[in-house]
Amino acid sequence: MTAIRTTAASEMLGVSASTLRAWERRYGFPTPQRTGGGHRQYDLSEIEALRDAIDRAPDAATAVALARRESGNGHDAIDFDDRANGRSRGTSRSAAGPVDRLHRALRRYDEADADRVIEESLHLRSLERSVDEVLIPAVEELDRRHPGSVEYAFAWRWASRWLSAATRTAPPPHRPQVVVIVDGTEAVSVDALRIQALDLALRRAGVLPVTVGADLQPSELSRALGRIDPAALVLSGRSVDLDRLGRLVFAAQRAVGGELAVLDFHGPLVAARTTGVERLDPAPLVARSRLLQILDGSADAAPFRMRRGR
Repeated sequence: MTAIRTTAASEMLGVSASTLRAWERRYGFPTPQRTGGGHRQYDLSEIEALRDAIDRAPDAATAVALARRESGNGHDAIDFDDRANGRSRGTSRSAAGPVDRLHRALRRYDEADADRVIEESLHLRSLERSVDEVLIPAVEELDRRHPGSVEYAFAWRWASRWLSAATRTAPPPHRPQVVVIVDGTEAVSVDALRIQALDLALRRAGVLPVTVGADLQPSELSRALGRIDPAALVLSGRSVDLDRLGRLVFAAQRAVGGELAVLDFHGPLVAARTTGVERLDPAPLVARSRLLQILDGSADAAPFRMRRGR
């Protein structure tokens, strides 16, 4: 058996250590061994099975039941909590995943059920993973299947309000760096939600993001950047006019007092080899990780940086 400590197990699952211990008490799984000093050590195969089940299950109890069965540690019966909620034995294999459930709730204009799906996801995943893996994919699926529909507009506004509410509860910034996001995304687009998600993820990591519209006058951006002294500039908006974007980048170049990392997140600069600007991963949580690497100076490859003009 390959054993890992509680911290490593909770990081693999994207939940807190207290949540992991609560599952152990409530469901009897995962089942850690104890070291001589009393520390928990989890079987890696159980944690991997639970991680895979979390991605498919609608709630914690079902995920545990799936993981227990697939790891060979238990039987096919669903936990008593599932039976109390009206689920019969053996039904977890076909249970709808959280993205499907959220998609259906939004198609029914059922805000209460949509909120419930996200709340259940937060018991299994971090807030950032819930946004990346449940909220945005469900809205994106509605956009793919029913573009321009009333259902999509309803879903988008629900998601935007949810992200705004989560942003208001984010902790105050504790890092010295500021990231400026030039938002050129179209109104009521999935990319606009991704910008909100990146803003939220940065705030929860202690970074202050300052988001400005791509229609901002270059002189106003230059004035603001001179006061903000940002550590990175993120460009977004796939339909932004490149000439306008170039003027904004030039204004930023004149304003910064040193080097400034410039990156593209769902923006128009697709080919890094022709622009020199790095394209961030499309997932907000992964994009945040890369930005934190850059801010900490621990990035494997340095991004494109502008120097102040002389």
